[in-house]
Amino acid sequence: MTTGRMLLLAVDGLDEHDAAALVPSGALTGGTALRIVPGGPSESSPALAGLVTGASVARTGVATEQPFRPDRPESRSTWYARSMSIPTLFSRAREAGRVTAALQWPATAGGDIDLCLPLVEDLRHYRNRWDMAEQTSSPRMVAAHLAARREAGVQLSQVPADDLVAEIASEALGQSRIDLLAARLTGLGIERRTAGLGSMPSQRSLQDTADVIEQLVTAFAPGPEDRVVVVPGRPLVPTALLVHPNAALAASGLLRTDGPRLADFRALVWPDGPRGVVHVRREEGAAARDGTLAALAELAAHSRLQLRAVDDGVGATEETDVIAVLEGSPGTVFGLSATARPLVEGTDPYYAGPRAVTDPSAVAIVHARGPGMPAAGAEGSWADLGVTLAQALDLELPGATAAGMRTPEPLGNP
Repeated sequence: MTTGRMLLLAVDGLDEHDAAALVPSGALTGGTALRIVPGGPSESSPALAGLVTGASVARTGVATEQPFRPDRPESRSTWYARSMSIPTLFSRAREAGRVTAALQWPATAGGDIDLCLPLVEDLRHYRNRWDMAEQTSSPRMVAAHLAARREAGVQLSQVPADDLVAEIASEALGQSRIDLLAARLTGLGIERRTAGLGSMPSQRSLQDTADVIEQLVTAFAPGPEDRVVVVPGRPLVPTALLVHPNAALAASGLLRTDGPRLADFRALVWPDGPRGVVHVRREEGAAARDGTLAALAELAAHSRLQLRAVDDGVGATEETDVIAVLEGSPGTVFGLSATARPLVEGTDPYYAGPRAVTDPSAVAIVHARGPGMPAAGAEGSWADLGVTLAQALDLELPGATAAGMRTPEPLGNP
């Protein structure tokens, strides 16, 4: 099983109802449907970090979609390879002499990957987009695929990220063998969250995404010894409720604002799609922690919300502890603002938040084909899928906490 290659496509915003749009691409041809069961991360970055390490979110180092920076909570940041705390499928494959590529994959910037194009969004650390792209990509990627484009005057801000991924991946596959190519496509998820699931922009984005997938599969040209794995995120559902828990903390004097912006905080809820992660500064004592939970418990009295105290510290930083998680029923999304209304119904005529959010309770359907892939109906977590993919490539993930995808035991007769 070590001679075959693997094409790993993560498609944010895709769900099982989109399968018909992907038929022309051949991505699903001859594949089996695997179930990612509810539980674990619902957002793309922590889910894919679990996949490439075979580990739970508590072990990977990537706990949320975007990292929380206590010194700049309103500044957008991104995950780098240094954030990963255990070996990945990429590092293990490269150690085994395989050629690896990762395009728009989270937490790969600066990683030990032959062809790495992370396409991070972290402009506060770079002069311009080209500097950001080149300094976070691998030297081979810069030399073979980026330098000529920059010299030709290509404006990265004008090129859709998924199109650039497909273009460069196709080039790279045409030049030499790549044993493990992982590409993440984000356009469909962004459009569906912004414009709504059934909107015309979302329908166009689905077709664009199908075209990109077809381009990637055609360039990869899988043979009988190769594997093709299409990994969607958790399904999206229409937003029913937008929650601003930091407004409740501000009302309790636990954070301070300067106009609409955050000025300082003792406690803060970091939004992560359908949940909010409750941070408290480490120097704060029991009074502030109890006050935080009390303020949020009052908010969580809403019928769609639940406040769950935690002691595992997942997502904590050097300056903050994580003491609880706010969760909601499907369709609930959390926001950062401390000055907006605490609760905004999705049907509100003045609603201006995301139109769709991931459903943590939904099953995600992965399509996989090739040697070493499990039979249809096998199920597990994102981490289980990662262990199975590693085994198919004859690799071991030393930090894995999962055992691999498995076929459920048949129900016994009553």
